[in-house]
Amino acid sequence: MQYSDLELEKYVHETHDYINQLATDLGHPQETQRVLIIWRAVMHTIRDRIQISESLDLISPLPMILKGLYTVGWKYHETPPYNYKTIEGMKDQVKELQSQYGESDFDWNLSTEEIISITLDSLTRYVPSDQMEHIRVQLPENVEALV
Repeated sequence: MQYSDLELEKYVHETHDYINQLATDLGHPQETQRVLIIWRAVMHTIRDRIQISESLDLISPLPMILKGLYTVGWKYHETPPYNYKTIEGMKDQVKELQSQYGESDFDWNLSTEEIISITLDSLTRYVPSDQMEHIRVQLPENVEALV
């Protein structure tokens, strides 16, 4: 399948707009590279905790580039590989991935819990509320409030 320059520009523009808005929401409008890292860490923490079918539904409405970032390193598992049961467990996983992806010393001026919540809330730009509800019910009860 070939993509025209116009299609590629559209994908880049959509992702750029989304990440710029998320960077602003996180209080660091000039830190788009770090925002991409945190987005990826949060989304991979969710991705590897929910069922594959829900992940596919979750990424379906996202811009093409975000779909690609979501799937980087994704491997099929019969059951999701992450099994955190608390908000603390989820936050630890996000921090671990954030560091693994190359960013761990930046002062966000927000708690990890707030960063996760803002990042997940940003998905409502593309993801219908009923789909977010499907994600929410697959998470531990005390983590559901972040979604």
